[in-house]
Amino acid sequence: MFIPTTPSSSRNKAAYTVLLVLIVAWMATYPIYQNFYRGEAVEQYQRFLDWKAGNSMFYNPWQYRILCYEIVEGTYQVLDHTVFKLIHFREPQLNLPGNTSDKNEVTQKLLALAQQPEFIKYSIVFIGFRFLQNALIFGLAFVYFSHFVKTRAVVVLSIMFIPIMMGNAVVDSDLSFNTYMDNTLYLLAGLVIVKGYNDWWILLITIVGALNRETSMLIPALYFCSKVDWTAWPNFKKLFFTDLKPLMVAALSMICFIAIFVAIRAHFGYRPQTDWRVPAGLPMLKMNLFSGVSVKTYMEMYGVFGFLPIWCLFLFKEMNPYLKIFFILIVPVWFGVHVISVVAYQSRLYLVPTLLIFFPAVLQHIENQIQARQRLA
Repeated sequence: MFIPTTPSSSRNKAAYTVLLVLIVAWMATYPIYQNFYRGEAVEQYQRFLDWKAGNSMFYNPWQYRILCYEIVEGTYQVLDHTVFKLIHFREPQLNLPGNTSDKNEVTQKLLALAQQPEFIKYSIVFIGFRFLQNALIFGLAFVYFSHFVKTRAVVVLSIMFIPIMMGNAVVDSDLSFNTYMDNTLYLLAGLVIVKGYNDWWILLITIVGALNRETSMLIPALYFCSKVDWTAWPNFKKLFFTDLKPLMVAALSMICFIAIFVAIRAHFGYRPQTDWRVPAGLPMLKMNLFSGVSVKTYMEMYGVFGFLPIWCLFLFKEMNPYLKIFFILIVPVWFGVHVISVVAYQSRLYLVPTLLIFFPAVLQHIENQIQARQRLA
């Protein structure tokens, strides 16, 4: 039925749209603000220059994560030859109250770097790119969560918590473009799987992921395990060869991932993984979980996902079948690899399982509880 639009309703719709844009912009900006004042985003410019010079602080793996930095550099070059030519960049006049020496270390460093026009131009690109990454993650999470939870208010409330989680996940972190691209790719893969989109999207997502970060290796496995009819276990022939398409997509995706993984390291030259604090393995596991540093690990993890993983353990039997498969495949590997290979208090590393599994599982449980009480009322 056609409903005529009055000037008043049009104005209300426009006001609503403007308000929504402002809210999303605020949400997308908050984690960036936290990155600068609680994290190490102020180091992003120098770390990017080091990467361009082939001299990353942690050569393996930072030097090999090329996707986002190539996008940033390409964007910068386009803007530098177009829009930036129209702008006269000079030291900003911020007129901050008090003496500069009274400011915290981050502010003082930003003021010093702001005297360089190139720093200002690159910072515009850095912040703009990360802003778009954040906004895209919110949008994808909304669509992904909505597959499992039909109550829109519950989904909207959950999205409001994502920037807070991101803002808490900034310890020892610059703008971490590759980490947030990882979240984007896993949410895209999750949507392809649960929505039943064209399977070959997994190949494209894996190729992009291989250029971004080594953690994308799990995407083909995630897809394949979600397509297998596990009721046929232990009949391997029926399990794996009844429908060959998932096997073909997953195998080709993994081959492409390995080829890109090797090619990048051949191009830059392979170096052993750079140690941080202690070597990877048991020394890292001990430091992360059973030392004085572990207090920081547990507190930073709580700041990102609270008790959601423990809650999900109790909810496992009632989880959506897709979420069960994601949990079994992702959670043990993800947490196991990270606690033995990197400093675990870098809690941004755990956003992928939080957004892909923990959040939708708990939200679905909450909605089921509400519906059960309504039926009894």
